[in-house]
Amino acid sequence: MSLRKDVKTKKDHNMIITFATQKGGTGKTTLAIAFANYMSGMSSRKIKVYDFDYQKSFFYKWQEDEESELPKLYDVEIIGDEEDEQPFSDLETLINLKESEEIYLFDLAGTLDQKYSDLLIYSDVIIIPFEYSDVSVKSTLVFKNLLGLLESEAERIFIRSKYDKGYKYLNQQEMDKELAKYGVLIESPVFKRNCLQTIDTRKLTYEQKYAVKKPFNEIIEHINESLHITL
Repeated sequence: MSLRKDVKTKKDHNMIITFATQKGGTGKTTLAIAFANYMSGMSSRKIKVYDFDYQKSFFYKWQEDEESELPKLYDVEIIGDEEDEQPFSDLETLINLKESEEIYLFDLAGTLDQKYSDLLIYSDVIIIPFEYSDVSVKSTLVFKNLLGLLESEAERIFIRSKYDKGYKYLNQQEMDKELAKYGVLIESPVFKRNCLQTIDTRKLTYEQKYAVKKPFNEIIEHINESLHITL
């Protein structure tokens, strides 16, 4: 029996957004931090982040930024810290999240693991960064197939990451066509920018905001329209 049907509340009162890929190195955590920062500046909802990546890069950066004089935008919590821990084994945590009015953002590891299955199934939105390298293409298609096997009903949003506008990607047209069958491919890419390598959890600089504004606005607009909510 689907949890989505049993505990579904009004769509304007819950939102679980998960950043996930099957391969590391696509800029997933950087984009997750940027998205959390961006949302905190435009949404009236409270943002809460869960770092579900075994490297804990989001959490450690947030912890490091405690020394900043800038105000905290959101809290970040580690989940599934123990290797064998199954944080959603009884689904109680997910049920509580879906009954909240906050926006919950998860940063998952760049690997396939059984303990992520429930979150992938019951997320409202899964944002999947990818590159046009052969390795990234193959792993993105594997991840897409995994979501199909899990019968996840989440909105799938594919976003081009570290995109080099001066380079001709020979597999782009074929890849775009394939991904469009299984989710929404955001038209505006996140271009390769050095400024995003220095991102923190307290602010977006002018250059960083410019780098993500178009694709993030497309993502937010799609979520609001498809799920009939206001982020």
